[in-house]
Amino acid sequence: MLSRLASRAVAQSQSLASRPMILAVQKASSAPSTEADKPSSINQNLEDPLDSYPRTIPKVKENPERDLVNFPRPVQKENPDPVRLAFVPEEFFDFFYKKTGVSGPYVFGAGVLTWLLSKEIYVLEHNFYNGLSFLLILAVIHNKLGPKIAEWADKEIKDWEGETREAESGEKVALKEDISDINAFNEKIEVYKDLMNVKREIASAALEVTYRQWSLNAYKEAKKRLDYQLDLANAERRISQKNMSSWITNSVLKSITPAQEAEALKKCISDLKSLSSA
Repeated sequence: MLSRLASRAVAQSQSLASRPMILAVQKASSAPSTEADKPSSINQNLEDPLDSYPRTIPKVKENPERDLVNFPRPVQKENPDPVRLAFVPEEFFDFFYKKTGVSGPYVFGAGVLTWLLSKEIYVLEHNFYNGLSFLLILAVIHNKLGPKIAEWADKEIKDWEGETREAESGEKVALKEDISDINAFNEKIEVYKDLMNVKREIASAALEVTYRQWSLNAYKEAKKRLDYQLDLANAERRISQKNMSSWITNSVLKSITPAQEAEALKKCISDLKSLSSA
């Protein structure tokens, strides 16, 4: 019972302070993800997570068969639930208000307490008075030191937020520089690709030139051999014709007798005279 009283007293002290001593932690969303993840460009501006405070805890992808209507995801609250009398929850009074009105919860509490004390179910021994002393000490500490502790905690939180923002700003600058370096590197890669394509084209052209040059050399060598064979055949033909003509001439000259030669000479002279007289 004392532990419950202490927890409720702490909750009430937090609600009575000028502002909470501890900032609320991140919230968890109970709604499923309705929009598919979209690829973001690396050139988009980075968002500051502290600008949209309180931030949402990232969660894994929900199962499509999960019933989020009847069984939503638990949500962590920023502030504790409101209480009355430093430890009694507000829901207790709301429950009785709908049935008995304003005085119902107080009468019920007083009746239950009277019944417990009268039947000696709860005995007011020395631990009870020690608990009252402890609660009184807590109330005095809260009233006297609560604002100072809250001011100190707020200062520490502001310092932490400033350091966090500064670290995030430096990280953003570093990430932007990395992105610009990556973009420049990608541009260099594109230029390198174009350069490699040009080198491939040059190599292909050099191979084509080499192929054509070798083909021309092969053509010239084959033509030389064919020309040599043609010249050799022509030379052999000329030599054969010369030898044949000289052999025929010599044979004809050898077959002509001196009488035939004199007769032919006379015939020629007569033909010349007849031509000259005509």
